[in-house]
Amino acid sequence: MNFYNMQKQILQSNSVSTEIKSHSFEFESVAATVCAFLNTRGGTILCLQASIPTDFKSTPEFAKKLNDFISKSISPSALFSINIDSIEGENILSIDVPEGKDRPYVFAGAVYLRVGAKTRLADSSELRDIVQTQSAQPERWERRPSLAMEESDLDEKEVQITAQACGESGIISVPQNSDDISVLKTLSVFNSKGFTQAADVLFSKNPVLRHPQTRVRVTRFASDKIGDKFLDDHVLQGPLVSVFEQAFEILSKHVRLESRFSPGILKRTDRPEYPFHALREGLINAFAHRDYASFSGGITVGIFNQRIEIWNSGNFPKELQPSDLKKSHPSVPTNPDIAQVFHIRGLMERIGRGGQLILEACKEYNLPPPKWLDKPSGVTLIFYGRTNDESEKLELNARQKALLNSLNKGESIRPNDYRNKFATGVSDRQARRDLVELAEAGYLKRSGKGISTAFERTAKIEE
Repeated sequence: MNFYNMQKQILQSNSVSTEIKSHSFEFESVAATVCAFLNTRGGTILCLQASIPTDFKSTPEFAKKLNDFISKSISPSALFSINIDSIEGENILSIDVPEGKDRPYVFAGAVYLRVGAKTRLADSSELRDIVQTQSAQPERWERRPSLAMEESDLDEKEVQITAQACGESGIISVPQNSDDISVLKTLSVFNSKGFTQAADVLFSKNPVLRHPQTRVRVTRFASDKIGDKFLDDHVLQGPLVSVFEQAFEILSKHVRLESRFSPGILKRTDRPEYPFHALREGLINAFAHRDYASFSGGITVGIFNQRIEIWNSGNFPKELQPSDLKKSHPSVPTNPDIAQVFHIRGLMERIGRGGQLILEACKEYNLPPPKWLDKPSGVTLIFYGRTNDESEKLELNARQKALLNSLNKGESIRPNDYRNKFATGVSDRQARRDLVELAEAGYLKRSGKGISTAFERTAKIEE
C-alpha cells in the first residue's frame, strides 16, 4: 500500500526528520532517536521488516514491546504513535514523533538531539540553550491549574475508562487498582498545584461551569446556505472524550448513504457519502488542536447538503501552513496532554499525519480535495461532496439570470458594477452573495482581492 508517500520516504536516505531502520537494531537506538526528535522538530522512524528481530512472533508483538520500552524509558512522558502498514507485502513499522512541548526529554540519563541525519548527545551549551528557551516559554493553557475544580467534580467513570485503555494500549503504564488521582498524575494532568485545566475539560462532570468555551455545536442546515433554517441542532457539553463521541455520532447520522451496483455483481453495496475515518480525523483534530484559552472560542460542525464544515478556535502553528498538510511535515501539537488522552482512548491513530489521512481518504472516495482555511477567527476544515447531484442545482434569482444573460464567456464584472446595474434593490451583502453563489455553482470564476476582485463568465450555461 502506498501510504502517505511512505514509499518515497523509504527510498530516501536518513534526514533531519526521517530515520530508516533496514537492519537489526536495538530498542535503545530507537528510543534515543525518539528522544532526539522530541527535542528538535519531530520526525518519523521507519522500521523495515528485515530490521525486526526474528525472535518476535509477529510485527504487532514487536510494536507493543517497543512501545512499552519507549514509554517507560523517556522522561517526561511524551506523545508518539507506532503503526504498522504493508507495502507490497512487506510490513513497515512507523514511529511518528511530534515536536515535544516539555523539553528537554531524557533517555538513559542523557539528552539527545537530531542534527542533520544523525542522532547524537547534546553538549553542555546546547542543553543550556534548551533549558533557557523552555523556561522563557509561557505555561500553556492545558498545564495551568484549574483553581475552582475539586475532587468531587471528577467523573470517575471517565478516569477509569482511560486507566483501562492505558493498560490495553500500553501507551502509558498505570499500576493496577490505582486511585483516580494516581491515574491523573500518570497522565500529567494532576500535580503539586492540583488539577490542571486539561484534567478539568477531560475528566470533570461538567467543565462548562468553569470553561463555557468547551461547548460543541453540531447543526444540520436545510440547504447549502448558512442561515436560521436548520433540520437538527445540538449543543453538547461534558467530559471532552464523551462530547467528541456524541458529536461524531450526530455527524455520522446525517451523512447520507450511497447505493452502487458494480459490474458483474448483483448485490447492491452501500457506503457513506463521506469517508467516516476522514470525518473522524478532522473532528478529533479540532478537539486536540483548538485554542482552549479563548472564551469566545469553541467547535462547530455545520452539515450542509453538499459540504461539511468543522471549525475550531485557534490557528495553525507558525511553523505550518495549510498547504503543508499535503506532504510530510513536522507535527506541532497544540495541546499534547489532551491529545495524549485521545490517543490512549484509541481515537487518534497517527500523530501528525491527520491531514494526509484526510486527503488520501477523500481521494479514495473520488471526492474533491478538502480545504483548510486558517483565519484570525479560527481554522475551518471543509469536506466537499459530489457536485453532480441534480437535486442541488442553484435556483437563480432574476438578478443572477440577468447578469448571466448579459455576459459572454470570458467577460468580467466587478462587484460594484453588478450592484449598480443588476442589484439596486438589495443590500450590498446580498449583492455580494449573488456573485459568490454564481461562482460556487461554476457560472463565474473569481479573481483578485479587495477592490481588484472581479468575476469572469465561464462556459457553463444555465440549466
